[in-house]
Amino acid sequence: MNSEPYILKFSNKTNFWLLRAEGGKYFSDFLNNDYIGIRYNKLTINDIENLQQQEVVTLEDIKQLMFKQYIKDNKATINSLSTSAKTQLTIHAKQTYLFAYEIKIGDFILLPAKHSYEFALGMVVGDPYDENFEKIEELRRDYKNHDISYRPSNYVKRRSVQWISIIDRRDLPKELAWIMNAHQAVAVLKINNKTKLFDLVSPVYKYEDKFYLRVHTSKQSGFSVSDWAKLVSIFPKKSVNDIDMKANINSPGFITLVTSSMNNLSAFAKVMFGSSIGGISFFVIGKTLKLLLGEENLKKKGVIESIQDIWSKHKQNKVKNFKADLEYKELKAKDRRGEELGLSIRREGKPIEKNKSKIISLDIKKPKN
Repeated sequence: MNSEPYILKFSNKTNFWLLRAEGGKYFSDFLNNDYIGIRYNKLTINDIENLQQQEVVTLEDIKQLMFKQYIKDNKATINSLSTSAKTQLTIHAKQTYLFAYEIKIGDFILLPAKHSYEFALGMVVGDPYDENFEKIEELRRDYKNHDISYRPSNYVKRRSVQWISIIDRRDLPKELAWIMNAHQAVAVLKINNKTKLFDLVSPVYKYEDKFYLRVHTSKQSGFSVSDWAKLVSIFPKKSVNDIDMKANINSPGFITLVTSSMNNLSAFAKVMFGSSIGGISFFVIGKTLKLLLGEENLKKKGVIESIQDIWSKHKQNKVKNFKADLEYKELKAKDRRGEELGLSIRREGKPIEKNKSKIISLDIKKPKN
């Protein structure tokens, strides 16, 4: 497998979505089988694709198709439908439209477990599809026969997801507090500062031509003026104006470095941790990105970007000056100042624990504390 490191590349069009698995009932199924799905099997992706002979498929088109299918299956008429039936069909139509047309490859999913104490975070890596009905029934038989302990869904409409980590609800941005009580099956997560969401995915990423590095600090007494001076002294004077530091220093807290040059982040990483930013980004999110490296469609859609490609954009005279400055800084900082300041680079959340043996359930129960 290609060992060339990649960095996630976000755009303002990258969206995060809340997708509920019926109150967490199918949480384990979604994680184990790398997908998300939605209810109401009367209308399939194949049915929707038949509409694509039109120039644009709208929500109203899907709604009318869903009404038509329901009326046919129930031998009813539009006038005989109850208000409740019309409301439910309209809701299903909107969910289907969002699922099929608004969620894009490269978007991210937050999937709540039971009680919404934890959320699975994943990246959408495929277009919508219809699952084979025989495969669905096979899993459901396995569950009835106690060959698997998690409950599989019967959802036909699905999308492939690469699950990344499990996020504690306390680590979500405070602007998302409302999702603990949300009832929508599919909902886009809107937030003014999207970097708060990107931080959940990776500590190192590119967004709107800027590079971001999120560093945690474990210093219990907070940062002193002297500590800040040590941080600032890492960078060559000519680079200081190109670096923005954003901090939330609690106990523990974090510092985010924002710069237009990958060189600046590499200088910081080498002084603080004795490793280049390429090595660190690959190490921290390596398990996730290794599974994405072979996905040519992701690279074509701009979801991941080669660090080598980024690096080539920053060559010429600036790199020569950078190397000279970096060598000097390395000689002064072989003790790795990151340890002294309690700094570390880590991805948010816990690793995904999948159950390939199909015996242990992944359902997350309410914690005792």
